Amino acid sequence: MNRHVLITGAGKRIGRSLALGLAQNGWDVTIHYNTSKAEAETLAQEITALGRAVFLAQADLEKTDEVALLIPIKDAPPLTTLIHNASLFIHDTEDPDGVRHRAVNIDAPLALNAAFLEQLPQGTKGAIVQILDSTPIPLFMSAYAQSRRMMEEKLPALAQRYAPHARINGLALGPTLKNERQSQAHFDALIAATPSQKPTEGADLIRHFLALIEPEGITGTITSADS
Repeated sequence: MNRHVLITGAGKRIGRSLALGLAQNGWDVTIHYNTSKAEAETLAQEITALGRAVFLAQADLEKTDEVALLIPIKDAPPLTTLIHNASLFIHDTEDPDGVRHRAVNIDAPLALNAAFLEQLPQGTKGAIVQILDSTPIPLFMSAYAQSRRMMEEKLPALAQRYAPHARINGLALGPTLKNERQSQAHFDALIAATPSQKPTEGADLIRHFLALIEPEGITGTITSADS
């Protein structure tokens, strides 16, 4: 069976890098996007040029009805790998009760995990990677920080629940790509504060994911890629 990965929020930034890197390593890829249709279509063309199958799937992860229709992927073979890259990352003033962050950063991944397990062919072992955050999070983004902590705390129990059909691991990223609302000076300061004084990107980023996806003996683990 071909290796087939769904990457949420794959049209841009980290998701785009993951999609290209895994395609280069032999994965067929489903690109999930919400509003980044043009970027997703361009990425799909690049993956096709690599000789891998590629599928597009649109869904707003804040809407439970759209999340429910995301897996199985229409007209595509079963998924063998699921990467939760998409996240909501907004100020508390835009989500004062944290409902939007919980919907995208907790409820959607849990629902997609259940659907992923349901569609796994008999005898196939699946792999799930939950991207987490190891960068300093400002106080005015406490709802985002809480949603990340909750997923981190859930991970060991999820590993027990999903075994032996699928493994789930977390990857806590440090400075990787500058946020569009972040100043270059602030991003540079975060990088300078790390021991290696460099962001996690490119081939190194892909190697971190492969190390969590491929070994069958790793589950319930959170690895930090924070330089």
